[in-house]
Amino acid sequence: MIYLSVQPGSEPDHAAERRATIRRYFAAVQDGDYSSLLELLTPDAITRWPQSSERITRALSCVQVHRNYPGGPPTYRVDRISGEGNAWVAELVAEYGEDRWHIVSLIEFDGPRIARITDYFGPSVPAPEWRQEWVEYEAANA
Repeated sequence: MIYLSVQPGSEPDHAAERRATIRRYFAAVQDGDYSSLLELLTPDAITRWPQSSERITRALSCVQVHRNYPGGPPTYRVDRISGEGNAWVAELVAEYGEDRWHIVSLIEFDGPRIARITDYFGPSVPAPEWRQEWVEYEAANA
């Protein structure tokens, strides 16, 4: 029997490449750069939108959804990317015309490409007055 051990720091650090891939993905969606999307996604990539009970299977289907979005794609502002290894999280603000949506994307990699994305999204809403004395307001909604 052979035992292999992985020493801390012995695996290559792909953090900068993962962050760049995530930024390229959202830029490609926003810019309608469908050839880049196909490069960034694995051919059998899955995109999940639990709030609407939708699952998009395969990179080509994902491209078609973005290509046919009524009114065109949103503009994105990527506020934060964090993660390690193959599991990453992106926090974004998306503008759909006058509507602002907040998005959290759970992104999983297979090698250098994105294999799975699960997006959670919600619209900007006014804060209720009852908790005003205990909170601070962030610039994202100002």
